[in-house]
Amino acid sequence: MSEALAPPLPANDAFPLEAAQDRAEDTIFESAAPGDIQDMIEAPCRTLDVEYKSWRNLDHPEDRAELARDIAALANHGGGFIVFGFNENTLMPDDTDPFRTNCSVERVRSIVQTYLDPPVRCEISSPMSAAGVIHPVVRVAGHGIVPVCVRQDGPVIGQERLIERGAYYVRKHAALPGGQCIGIQPPRSGKIDIPQDWSQLIRRCVRRDREALLGMLEATIEGRATVPDNARRLLTWHKAARAAFQALVPRSPVAASLARRHYALSYSFEHVRPEILDQAQLPERLRRTVFEMQAQFRSGWNMFDPPYRRGVQARFLTDPDTGDEETDFLETAWLRARNPDETADFWRVSPCGLATIIRGYAEDLSHAQIKPGTCLSPATLTQEIAELVCHARTFARLFSGVRRVAFRCEWWGLAGRELFDPDERWVHRGPALGDHCVATAQVPVARLAEAWPEVVAQLIAPVLRAVEPDIALGADWVRDQAPNWVAG
Repeated sequence: MSEALAPPLPANDAFPLEAAQDRAEDTIFESAAPGDIQDMIEAPCRTLDVEYKSWRNLDHPEDRAELARDIAALANHGGGFIVFGFNENTLMPDDTDPFRTNCSVERVRSIVQTYLDPPVRCEISSPMSAAGVIHPVVRVAGHGIVPVCVRQDGPVIGQERLIERGAYYVRKHAALPGGQCIGIQPPRSGKIDIPQDWSQLIRRCVRRDREALLGMLEATIEGRATVPDNARRLLTWHKAARAAFQALVPRSPVAASLARRHYALSYSFEHVRPEILDQAQLPERLRRTVFEMQAQFRSGWNMFDPPYRRGVQARFLTDPDTGDEETDFLETAWLRARNPDETADFWRVSPCGLATIIRGYAEDLSHAQIKPGTCLSPATLTQEIAELVCHARTFARLFSGVRRVAFRCEWWGLAGRELFDPDERWVHRGPALGDHCVATAQVPVARLAEAWPEVVAQLIAPVLRAVEPDIALGADWVRDQAPNWVAG
């Protein structure tokens, strides 16, 4: 599991002995846990990559320090997960959360900034078990070229300090009670106290440093040559998807309006090396991606979620207009079997990491209390671009190495629209004059973890300016909108 959080190892033909040691370490310490967050909840197992914890009250100093210790140890292990709501000894689900663990992004970020140096990137999800219990999960990124150190002492429990300033923590196997030697040793987070504990951590730091140096040399030699290639590849894919969408538009009961008023949102990955996912697993991978995003986006039609209805079930196709005649991709088109009051979604996802979704404006639906073609909702626009950006961030984890994500968002049918939201008051200086708008961005994939509101603000800016020249909605406004996306 931790491999998804760190860049893949470069080939090491020049240092065969070191490469052999790296491969041996990867084999010996390969994760024994399931590779899916939902599986960790449904089928817990003991592994150094995952720390199962009973419910904690993260308002208490003891629990905050303990969580910081586990985050530091997992980061120094190369990455992993912390799962709340399980008995540490039996791995059975605990009773309902008695404290309201409140494992939020802000709470975890505060703990990391208080105790750890350098800070560790963490992501929070809240999957639900089959029993209907929500188990907060903290995904911990691996360390960089230096290990993670503790910067502040924690409270003392009994005669032992939970976390010590200046100490380095790693994942270890705890000794079994009574000197037993049979059975699976439970994992724990412990302070480095013997030289052997340093060996794996130092080796990973050296590898990270080497990869960073090779990356800088590669960037110096190649410059930005790969960025236009990725953008051109996305443009070809994007245009082919829209052409396929337009061929299906005549089947819509509102074909005349939909042909003029729709938008297309796309992204593509720049890989460290060529990579393709297993097509047979792609539909389920997409469903899991959407499931991971449910804690942030629970309203409306989720993007790239393969439907189960037979008439619109996702199918594998090829399209020479995409620039790749051989690789088949997954496509869903509700226009093939659509009721008048349903979505007109059309989307494609390639196992190489290209994705496009095309929709008509939600503001133009027949049940809306406004005339079609006259309004543009900044709130709806922001939510959909945010979902696209976060989907790219989550989907990228399925690949072993993604450097950058290219985005291309394109709108048709803007002419005559004014900004409108039921709960907001926007300045109106007249409807938009231009009918078409494009927004593009090239973003390092690591930036999507914490800086996704900045990326969203960058992508929505051109279309908002097309309607109101003086409007500027920044990252803080985007971040403030996020609680509204889980309504309903």
